Amino acid sequence: MGDRAGEGLTLANIGLTLEKHKELELAIVFYKQSVNVREGIRQDIRTLPREQQESYTQTVANSYRSLADLLLSQGRVLEAQQVLELLKIQELRDYTRDTRAGGETQGSPLTPVESRVVPPYNNLVNLGLKLTECERKPPYCSEREQLRALRDQANAEFNKEADKLRALAKQQRQRDPAQIQQEELTVAAQKVVQSQPKTVLIYPLVLEDKLWLVWGTQAGKQGVVFNSKVVPVGRKELATTVVEFRQLLEQPGDVKELQKVSQKLYQWLVAPLRAELDSNHIQNLVFSLDRSTRYIPMAALFDGKKYLIESFNTSTILTAGLTDTSDRLSPKIDNDPVLALGLSEQVGDFKSLPNVQDEINGIIRSQVNPNGIYPGLSLINKDFTKDAFKYLIDHRILHVATHAQFISQNPDDSFLLLGDGNPFKIPQVKTLTDLGGIHLVVLSACETARGGEDKEGIEVSGLSYYFLTSGAKSVIASLWLVNDASTSQLMRYLYQNLATGKITKTEALRQAQLTMIAGNQQNNNNKDRSSVRLTPGNSGQDASISRNLSHPYYWAPFILIGNGL
Repeated sequence: MGDRAGEGLTLANIGLTLEKHKELELAIVFYKQSVNVREGIRQDIRTLPREQQESYTQTVANSYRSLADLLLSQGRVLEAQQVLELLKIQELRDYTRDTRAGGETQGSPLTPVESRVVPPYNNLVNLGLKLTECERKPPYCSEREQLRALRDQANAEFNKEADKLRALAKQQRQRDPAQIQQEELTVAAQKVVQSQPKTVLIYPLVLEDKLWLVWGTQAGKQGVVFNSKVVPVGRKELATTVVEFRQLLEQPGDVKELQKVSQKLYQWLVAPLRAELDSNHIQNLVFSLDRSTRYIPMAALFDGKKYLIESFNTSTILTAGLTDTSDRLSPKIDNDPVLALGLSEQVGDFKSLPNVQDEINGIIRSQVNPNGIYPGLSLINKDFTKDAFKYLIDHRILHVATHAQFISQNPDDSFLLLGDGNPFKIPQVKTLTDLGGIHLVVLSACETARGGEDKEGIEVSGLSYYFLTSGAKSVIASLWLVNDASTSQLMRYLYQNLATGKITKTEALRQAQLTMIAGNQQNNNNKDRSSVRLTPGNSGQDASISRNLSHPYYWAPFILIGNGL
């Protein structure tokens, strides 16, 4: 019929039916074919009304999740990891409405034995169509009996190949898992794990009735080996706990209550792996998060005694395939000049951010400011216009300290606020041509990594995604409204740590956070780098108060996405 979307849906429904009948090997074949059809028609859905697009893409995502779940239940962890990568790319494409996001994808390849099931299945469908047309109404066509015989023959051939598939699957389950993984491991995932010693790559997969943890580690001569474990917590309970955690995080309140909820999440997301992490002396946790887990600052998970950041370096990636680990900052700071752009004055209805000036002065070293850390160029307030981005080509780090707003319903309307009061919108970020040499983008602004109330959490990539896909290697961004003074302090610690030239970006951020956890007292005037507009009578000049910056509200919002080296 030429209805490719209908074909993909039908194949998924056949997979679901086979799964319910415990024909798991065959179900995997049909789910894979469904995924591959959807990969092939990504461009077509843009012509559908938005409501139909959302319905269709949700159905597609469910097919990816069902396939990954089945593969994991069969111990086919590497194939599941590849499907999880496809799922994340598909979600990015749907959210950004960019069918090219994530580059070219090859779908979920069928194994040679799985491929042998497809021709007799297709033949069976074609014969069924002809027989249906023949028997539409009497008198039936003269080829009726012949078509029936051919259909029965095709059905027997299909069952024959299906039996071979079942037999081989049984044999495969008896093979050495390490040998299978050596044959199947994707290069991208391998590079992420091997980018630095003692690293683990972790994929949570959130399903309606359970949570899968899929993780890959370096295992000596075996290379990178992936494993999986199921956790008995469903999507709804997990999401409810995440919401409670975030509400407690977004204001410096009762830390004991926060730690109690945080420990609950830790028990689901990290505790099942902790013994292996410790026995392998793991130091670096790289998360590729799913659904509501994207809203969690993993560094703030609490194990009962201390936060995760006190034991591990933590970072996140959008997908392994979109993470370029081939580059890192130079150990000599003069080789990594910084372009610092900021807004400290009140512009229109957006309140002033008085600490931005000190923040940037503490970062940029120049003739007029010899006490800064890095060489570079600073453009603040009226000098921070869209033309400021033309200086990207001469720098390795981009630091932006201003108001920001991410609009979940329409990402193209999201913006960074320029010093002249104009918004720098997503379409303009997409046109930046000199980000290829930028190794790190620091978005020292509010909620640059989080948008609206999307329960799936895909908007957490926020503005970060657009910088990464334009060539930048990594982004540090915030998950909630950040405090102006404490952010300025954290940024100074971050750049001081980077300037040593001895540690990675992830470690530099971690050490900055640990400094604040240690109980540093800082006088701050409680201004948020938010996009909240002033109302009459609210000048934004809150009274100065002294607070202990060890509360996660102050240090946990900033996450590193991408290359953590």
